[in-house]
Amino acid sequence: MVGADETALDLLRTPEAGGRVVRGGLIRGVGFGISTALGLATAVLLLHYLSLDDFGRYATVTAVLGIVAGITDAGLTAVGSREISIARTATERAIILRHLLVLRIVGASVGVLAGVAFTVVAGYSNVVIAGTALGGLGVILISVQSMLTVPIWVELRIVSLTTLEVLRNLLTLAGVAVLVLAGTGLLAFFGVQVIVGIVLIPATFVLARVGMHLASGIRREMLVRLVRETLPLAVAFAMSVIYFRVLVVLVSLLSSEKQTGLFGTSFRIFELLLGLPALILSVALPLLSVAGDEDDERLRNGLQSMTEASLLIAALLVVGIGILAKPGILLVGGNQYVRAAPVLRIQALALIPVFLGQVWQLGLIAGRAQRAMAVANGLALVLVIALGLTFVPRGGATAAAWVAVGAETALALFLRIALGRMRPGGAPSLWFAWKAALAMALAAGTGYLLRDSLLVAACVAVLVFGVVALVTKAVPADAYHAFGLTRDREDE
Repeated sequence: MVGADETALDLLRTPEAGGRVVRGGLIRGVGFGISTALGLATAVLLLHYLSLDDFGRYATVTAVLGIVAGITDAGLTAVGSREISIARTATERAIILRHLLVLRIVGASVGVLAGVAFTVVAGYSNVVIAGTALGGLGVILISVQSMLTVPIWVELRIVSLTTLEVLRNLLTLAGVAVLVLAGTGLLAFFGVQVIVGIVLIPATFVLARVGMHLASGIRREMLVRLVRETLPLAVAFAMSVIYFRVLVVLVSLLSSEKQTGLFGTSFRIFELLLGLPALILSVALPLLSVAGDEDDERLRNGLQSMTEASLLIAALLVVGIGILAKPGILLVGGNQYVRAAPVLRIQALALIPVFLGQVWQLGLIAGRAQRAMAVANGLALVLVIALGLTFVPRGGATAAAWVAVGAETALALFLRIALGRMRPGGAPSLWFAWKAALAMALAAGTGYLLRDSLLVAACVAVLVFGVVALVTKAVPADAYHAFGLTRDREDE
């Protein structure tokens, strides 16, 4: 019998959920920083220990497995989060999770087999083939562990979720460090994720609180329904993986090696920030999913607040990159790449539509309009190729950066139009954008005036940005409420 507590309204249906989402986004941001630092430390160990040839083989295997992991997820986690969020009982959630796990295991296994087959057909060395097989087992285990985190995500236990993410990177670093100290060969490093998965799965299983519900049977009709819901997202996500990287290829084909190097350097740094909006904002998907299923007004309010906050964060990042682009390039690539700094400043502008687009994609997923997402991403992909073919041959890296900004802006516009069509009045208002624009302009101007001391310029610019944002009430009211503060909306 289903207990009374299972049928009660959960956290996602209470006013407290909004505050949890805001605080959770901040926690995920901190976790992202820690995980990035751990990832860099792991890379440093590998670069210093492995020979150039072995590191090339390692990079090849990780690239193949990275594609496998990305494609086999194919939006399944997002769909799973939505479906589990709107389920009313613990039993229903466990049933959905069980079917998601089956799909994830099957998908990851097929993907790994395809990856191994590719390395064989492509004629790679035995260590690359064996490494892909061994690392592929790790991909399957981590895929299972990742899917088991969905109930934790849905229940907005963001500290637990972030802890697991950081722990995964910490265990990876520790595993690599042990192998380096032991003086092992290349193949052993591909087994690190297997050990990480074996350690994390039991811990995640306990935290997910799914118990023995997972031991029941599988229903074909539910598997089919989940696959149908996921396919449009799979197409959209696949195109988003290709999206920006197409420009790197176009520059390499249509311009000089020097221009390719400049754009590649800029893109490498920009790529580090591409995952940030998804990581921070995806915390809200369970809340938006419940709102989309039960309360249109709550969905609109949630998307509006997220849109305002996202624009503010993106604007601040653009200012920071604008000031620190040159020292950042010097740190990563040295003097020979310093001319990539202006390219990076231009490309950073794309973060504004990237953040906004991420919010609006979550809204479309919550409203079961993922087909519109696929169409929008398809149009943007066509546009980025067309603009690239037109402007890159003469403009090189600079033109490619502007194409990235234009295409990403177009994608955000397509997504906003789709939101408006999904439900009347569903598209967030942009009346507030002047506040972020004013804060951005004044902060950038301050940074330019103090450009002789870039560290001071960055600190003062952030301070100016914050003051202007507070004075103009650019910070959404929900952000204040999340920390027990209040802000009056009457004069807006």
